[in-house]
Amino acid sequence: MEGVFINSAETGNPEAGLDSMRLRLLAKRDDIEIMVQTVLPNAVFWVTPAEDTEALEFFFVVDGSVELAVDGGTRVLHPGDSFYVSGLKEDILLKTEQETRILYVTNRPVFDSLFGFQDDLTRLLMRINDKDHYTFQHSKNVLRYSAKLYELLKDECTGVSMDDMAVAALFHDVGKCFVPDEILKKNGALLPSEYRYIMRHPMDSARLLRPHFGDRIAEIAQNHHERLDGSGYPLGLAAEDISFEARIVAVADVFDAMISDRGYNHVKKPLEAARELCSLPHLFDERVTSALMTLVKSDQLDCIGGAQD
Repeated sequence: MEGVFINSAETGNPEAGLDSMRLRLLAKRDDIEIMVQTVLPNAVFWVTPAEDTEALEFFFVVDGSVELAVDGGTRVLHPGDSFYVSGLKEDILLKTEQETRILYVTNRPVFDSLFGFQDDLTRLLMRINDKDHYTFQHSKNVLRYSAKLYELLKDECTGVSMDDMAVAALFHDVGKCFVPDEILKKNGALLPSEYRYIMRHPMDSARLLRPHFGDRIAEIAQNHHERLDGSGYPLGLAAEDISFEARIVAVADVFDAMISDRGYNHVKKPLEAARELCSLPHLFDERVTSALMTLVKSDQLDCIGGAQD
């Protein structure tokens, strides 16, 4: 019938997304877009402020459930519940405990930009995984820990959204794609000539990220091996020359390395690793290590690499 458009499960509507979340475009007319978002269990995602203050975004829970962090507390939405945002001033954190489908309607076109953004993410993720599966898993862990730290410390993160933080954390090591396999996967100490390749990877990460995601995300990734006393690399930055967000990723990065079995290291328990990081204020920001200790003691990190004391 003229004027009627039917979407079936087999309809080839455009999709975008990562492993934990898929977005399917159902209908589009002028600036209005209607999408369905499928989110896997135990996923964390965010609604972020739109650049256009007239933008309206509407979310309707079709099945499953979603937990919103709002006004210092949480609210769980079930099938039939909905919410919308317009003129949002700060990120809203959302979590799922089960697979959830959300109907998403907006009066500003977003799908094409999301499709391109997530396609860039997917290509970079696959590039990491093809090179070295440990680096791939480590990158996902650093994202999880950095996101938790950001939640506690977001008042310190001026001008950086949770999305920016997540992208920088997830791709902080993507520059390792250029490290030769025999060096990247070597069990044991590296020779000085080999270590020079490792010391270069933050610069390569920044070089890969900058054209896709801009200077701010590239800077965070580039500086995750810098240390407060100037002993880090690749630039030997110190103190205030290192952004607070890079300090968060630095702690998350070292923490995961300490509690993960890499085949040649002494694996520490999370509490032991957190205590050691707290004992190094000349290297790591005390605000970040203190927040890490709070998360570890309250068992909020769901650490993959080790077991609690």
